[in-house]
Amino acid sequence: MWTEKYRPKRLHDILGHDEVVKRLNGFVKEKTIPNLLLWGPKGAGKTSLVYALANEFYGDDENIMRIECRDFIEQRKKWLKADKRFKLFYNEQKSAINIFKAMIKEYASLSPLNAPFKLLYFSNADYLPVYLQQGLRRVMEQSSRTCRFIFSTTKATSVIPAIRSRCLNFRFASLAEGDAFASLIMRISDAEGLRITEGGLKALNGYARGDVGVAINMLEAAATNSDTIDDVGLDVVAQNAFFPRRTAEELIDSAFASRHKDVRAGLEFLIRGERIEGKDILVEVHEALRMKMRAERKKSSKIFARLMLYEGEADLKLCYSLNTIIPLEEMMMKMSSQWRYK
Repeated sequence: MWTEKYRPKRLHDILGHDEVVKRLNGFVKEKTIPNLLLWGPKGAGKTSLVYALANEFYGDDENIMRIECRDFIEQRKKWLKADKRFKLFYNEQKSAINIFKAMIKEYASLSPLNAPFKLLYFSNADYLPVYLQQGLRRVMEQSSRTCRFIFSTTKATSVIPAIRSRCLNFRFASLAEGDAFASLIMRISDAEGLRITEGGLKALNGYARGDVGVAINMLEAAATNSDTIDDVGLDVVAQNAFFPRRTAEELIDSAFASRHKDVRAGLEFLIRGERIEGKDILVEVHEALRMKMRAERKKSSKIFARLMLYEGEADLKLCYSLNTIIPLEEMMMKMSSQWRYK
């Protein structure tokens, strides 16, 4: 996969985050680093930076353990049992939380053989419940000589203040905000012998919305059909391989027809089955609503404004809600009522 093939190997390969890289290079020279909290939108390069940092310290990823918090919270013991790293800790008689705590404490307390400390990386740390984060605070203090903790999240406020205060905080801006997105895509296109048109680059940025992982996957999929990447080819890829606009349209149609069970089932499939983030669903719903309002000219602009208000409320609740489905389902129900009775 191109996402792994072109993943940055060193800090100087990271694009769009010059200040963060500059600070971390300073720590690399000192051969030490504090605990880190990396926050910013999905696909901004947080995980790539963590592995690049590990390569700077160790030359490989031997002394880094990544915990995908979303997988653990959603699957619990099933996830622990399937992962070979936790074989020595797995016990059918113990709860998933107790196994998780024991594993983290053991890993963090042991010194690596070929380095002064190891890295423990919590990806999507916002999925960790508060009580687990509070337990990690104590482990961070006890293992400060043998391990450094790195947390990445899209929502910094979902990490408790006690952990945030023990970490050096870095904000990651979306790569779509500068020239880094275009530079990265052009670099990959050149390496693969592709020609991407200006319209294709614009379309790719529009679909990916700054998420580099999505953009690279779309580029790889489009390259299977042609060496020239344009907006038409990317439209075909988006309709067949990624979250299509029609899925959002189906959700809206179900809500407006009061098919509440279909709305719930659709949201569960997207979030738990397809693993699409709530914010991404919200963006697609917004675009689908705009298209629907253009077609439904008899509906007034006041109704559209009310629907946008419900979107804003859901957007705010998604920032701190542990269950993504609830704010979205509530929003769809409110929209249904507004559409039918106004």
